[in-house]
Amino acid sequence: MKEEIISWIKTIIITLLAVFLINTFIFRTVQVQGSSMQPTLAQHDRMIVWRLFYSPAFLDVIVLQHTDGDFHVKRILGTPGDRVDYVNGEMIVNGMIINEPYIMLEESRNGFIFEDLCQFDDCNVIPDDYFLVLGDNRNNSGDSRYYGLINSSQIIGRAALRFLPFDSFGTIE
Repeated sequence: MKEEIISWIKTIIITLLAVFLINTFIFRTVQVQGSSMQPTLAQHDRMIVWRLFYSPAFLDVIVLQHTDGDFHVKRILGTPGDRVDYVNGEMIVNGMIINEPYIMLEESRNGFIFEDLCQFDDCNVIPDDYFLVLGDNRNNSGDSRYYGLINSSQIIGRAALRFLPFDSFGTIE
């Protein structure tokens, strides 16, 4: 009986350790809170966030940990070295207008110029290790327009796969 209990304890410890390591280094699951990523993601959607060897890239949908400790889902629209503005409902990156078929159809009222949200002395371009993130529902999103650029250390990973609700199962573009 004692050997069986020890065997069960070992199995539980190994399982918990494996879950911890997978959740820390490979992927984790996150539930969407709020409507800032509509129509791409809806409130309460559940997704897998890929962490292993992830390098943030332009237009990736990511999960970040805000300074308040909450997880936020946003889209990367500015990477280190980019100059970014948002004028008359158009995203302008390095002087080029970006086609954004994923945003809500209504025109956004919350434009910005890069200098308005830059929290650094040199505001010509996004500095190394920082990213500009916005929600797809631009009229209803707390994002870099409100809390500034985010540091790469805040990025948990790329939103890779929505698994709930089942009728929306699939990769996240």
